[in-house]
Amino acid sequence: MNTYLKLAAFDFRLYLRDGLTLFWILIYPILMLLIFGQIFGNQPGAIEGTRYIDSYVPALCVMNVLSVSVFTLQINMVTYRGSGILRRFRVTPVKKWNVLASHALQGVCLVLAGAAEILIVSKLVWNIDVTAAGIAQLLVSILFGCIGFFSLGFALSGLSNSPGAASGLAMIFFFPMLFLSGITMPLDIFPTFLQHVSEWIPMTYFVNLAQGVWLGGSIFSFGLEWAVLAGFAVLCLALAFLLFRWES
Repeated sequence: MNTYLKLAAFDFRLYLRDGLTLFWILIYPILMLLIFGQIFGNQPGAIEGTRYIDSYVPALCVMNVLSVSVFTLQINMVTYRGSGILRRFRVTPVKKWNVLASHALQGVCLVLAGAAEILIVSKLVWNIDVTAAGIAQLLVSILFGCIGFFSLGFALSGLSNSPGAASGLAMIFFFPMLFLSGITMPLDIFPTFLQHVSEWIPMTYFVNLAQGVWLGGSIFSFGLEWAVLAGFAVLCLALAFLLFRWES
């Protein structure tokens, strides 16, 4: 445990120095919130009595999980490996799980900071309804989703040997999930074919879960979403350990 805490502290300092990471997690979502919120914010939402902004807030929180997973965690792991940091860790008491857990902890901190910022701005600008129960259920949903999507980022890092290649791979996964999962716009406006495609994207179920519990649904009412995310987490976690490499 002492080894893990020292590693986590080391990684935390490096993450705080990464201005690009902080931009994509703390500034970019707010820009999207302000742009889409000003355009569609007060329009009627998919559920009667709600507004577009009410569903967009949890969707943006979920988008942050995706961004941290495929961009931040994946690229940082590739950078660590390419710079020889992981190779030096290999001859120390640091284990594979220590490395992954340390980066996952940084990811959780980034996701929670981004979510808090989104909620605060949304409350100040659009006076969204924020309740303790809603925050608690959204938090549980986000943390559970982090398991699978962070593991996806770690698994992808094992397939790239340079930050440039990692960025390209991240985009391949990020944009289809961004546009075909209901994050940016309701799925019912898409052609039937694309709606069927979205059913095969795990992010769709993550968005449904986050939006559902935030808008007042019981956390126990989304059995399919929990099942899909659990299966996705098991698969990606296994791939993360299988594809992990200490050296390029």
